[in-house]
Amino acid sequence: MPNTPRMSFHGRRAGLVAVLGAALCLNAAIARAQDGGTVPFLPKDFAGSPDAFFEQMFGKSTAEEERLLADIEIPFKEEREFGQQMVAAFKEQLQEQGLRVIGKGKDVDYLKKLVETIKPFMKNARRYQKITVYVVDSPRVDARSVPGGTLFFFKGLLTFADNEAALIGIVGHELSHLDHAHQLLPLKRGKIIERSVAAGAEAFNPQKFFSAGTTMMRLVGRPFRPEDEAAADRDGAAWAYRAGYDPREMAALFGKLHKRDNDPKLPFGSFFRTHPYSDDRCEAILKQYDELQKQDPRDALYRGKKNLTQRIARSQQEFPD
Repeated sequence: MPNTPRMSFHGRRAGLVAVLGAALCLNAAIARAQDGGTVPFLPKDFAGSPDAFFEQMFGKSTAEEERLLADIEIPFKEEREFGQQMVAAFKEQLQEQGLRVIGKGKDVDYLKKLVETIKPFMKNARRYQKITVYVVDSPRVDARSVPGGTLFFFKGLLTFADNEAALIGIVGHELSHLDHAHQLLPLKRGKIIERSVAAGAEAFNPQKFFSAGTTMMRLVGRPFRPEDEAAADRDGAAWAYRAGYDPREMAALFGKLHKRDNDPKLPFGSFFRTHPYSDDRCEAILKQYDELQKQDPRDALYRGKKNLTQRIARSQQEFPD
């Protein structure tokens, strides 16, 4: 859900240095190509800028790449084992930070009720017979989904959200990641690479090499994709609306995040982000709300400020808004 980075600061800094270094090297190569020269690793008709190069190398996956990923099926047993390793590693990381992971109590029970409200909207709900919920005792505004059906919510999110409508949109966002198998991309990419290696090497062709290389760079070099976060936002807002909640409250949460963080849009910034900018997310959800109203007009949408304050889900008691 959040804009919290999913790699360490040192990892991002190393990546930034590498990419900026690559940009300097590319300037000379691209200039040569634009002057009519040839550069073996660039397409013959390439006449772009470093920005265009990075977009081609690290931008959104092509339709063919999406098809390759969609064709890979991960058995649930394999997903669960993969997820168990991730959960254990994440818990260890939190413990090293001195953060307590809570598996029982009022907050956990409350979030489980919200999960029960939204889960029926998942296409793959039957795959996840049990959703495990943990609360992390931290003021961070954060939430995570882990393959196999585990969700982590940080206490800071519960205090930052203004009402149940905002929070249930985030619950839907995390369930959407499970529904679309977004967090299984590392497994799928590994299987694609295995297939490529098993297929054997073709006769070397610079243009084919570049095309295959850019595909591999996108599949391997973007472990978390902003477009997946945007898709999860759309599901979170749509499912909240179908459940009778006002998705504008989810948009307001991202608006608050933007004001709190003063999130600047830096050059090359989109290539290092795991999530879209908070203000863009807010705007996208508000536009989606207008579309939802056109398709299925609703006058009374629930917010549930008191539900969140008292940790009593609307499914248990509906307070006057």
